[in-house]
Amino acid sequence: MLIDLDIGNTRAKWRVTQDGEIVDRGVISTYRCDWSPFSALKSYQPKRVRVSNVAGEVVANKVSDIVETDFGILGEFAFSCQSVGLVTSGYDEPECLGVDRWMAILAGWDLFHDRCIVIDAGSALTLDFMDCGGRHLGGYIVPGQEMMCDALFGGTSGIGASSSEELGLDFGANTGMAVRNGCYAMALGLIEKVMAEGSKDRAPMNIVLTGGDAGVFLPHLPKTVLHKPDLVLDGLALALP
Repeated sequence: MLIDLDIGNTRAKWRVTQDGEIVDRGVISTYRCDWSPFSALKSYQPKRVRVSNVAGEVVANKVSDIVETDFGILGEFAFSCQSVGLVTSGYDEPECLGVDRWMAILAGWDLFHDRCIVIDAGSALTLDFMDCGGRHLGGYIVPGQEMMCDALFGGTSGIGASSSEELGLDFGANTGMAVRNGCYAMALGLIEKVMAEGSKDRAPMNIVLTGGDAGVFLPHLPKTVLHKPDLVLDGLALALP
């Protein structure tokens, strides 16, 4: 048994596999700091635990302690680096690239082995670009949907949060709806722009989408966009084979 763990800023995704087949999977909220659901995975008696963590040193130490104490093994933490196989980082300081983005980039290249855009719609919306030789060209980072809306709801007088309306592209009939749909339109517009630029005078760009908010974008994106919810977990297998 092998456990892969993708720890983000708001939640942690885990997946148990055996001989490459998924046995179990789940999500843990990192807001509550309750890691008992992770500790319970000791019943699988894993031989390895691979971790991608962007939630900081305190969380890393907590997870390490659980793996060592409850599982009786040492956790294996992935880190961003200059290259893995044919994939090379586009950052001047490769170690400064978020490890979740690096894992997704590795998995994105493994899917296409060609130029592509890797999009992660999570707490932040990140877009990373790769050329046909596996070279990471850099990317964009903008606030995710909740973060963008919270900036307006929390930083502007008179704007109240209204989460009851469905997210969409309609003009807002109230301020809350105008904010949510406006933020959604901005993010979708960025995605559509980079897709169009990438495909200009060439074949359509390969695009893979992951992250907790992927589902809200998919209805407005071409069916050629590949949705891979476990992209970061897939990248862990490539970074730590």
